Amino acid sequence: MVLIEEAGVDVKGKNVCVVGRSKIVGAPMHDLLLWAHGTVTTCHSRTPDLGYHIRQADIVVVAAGKKELVKGSMIKPGAVVIDCGINPLPDATKKTGVKLWGDVEYAEAKKVAGFITPVPGGVGPMTVALLMRNTVTSAKRMHGITSSHVPIQGSRSYSTYAGPPQLARTGIRMLRMLKK
Repeated sequence: MVLIEEAGVDVKGKNVCVVGRSKIVGAPMHDLLLWAHGTVTTCHSRTPDLGYHIRQADIVVVAAGKKELVKGSMIKPGAVVIDCGINPLPDATKKTGVKLWGDVEYAEAKKVAGFITPVPGGVGPMTVALLMRNTVTSAKRMHGITSSHVPIQGSRSYSTYAGPPQLARTGIRMLRMLKK
């Protein structure tokens, strides 16, 4: 949801297509988007004419577990596309021997989308930033800290803070760079 918000999109009244029905990503995203007053359609890899449903969507969230399932031709011009897919495939040219692919055909989709997350480098880093923010928030609650900023222990300057807004700053900057 943070990625969609940072793209400057209000979900209210938008057509949304969630591709994937897992309990980890698809079903929770469907519910979150519905609670944000989006008109949500949930599809999956076996949905007949998947492209039809995706072309209707102002926002597309893909977590189907199929490399490049969603093609650029399926994307509505200007749509927000969030690719949650991580498909590791052998690649001898990579140092790790593996290349990560998303569920969206990125090269073609980025020509059409108004905002799109890459794989790797999109949803993953934002997930880490938000987990860090939530960890700090929980620790502050547990210790009764009410200030919005907590100095980083051992820092030479107390002008360096690790409050929740600052933890996600790098992720937010990355998102702004991804916008067209």
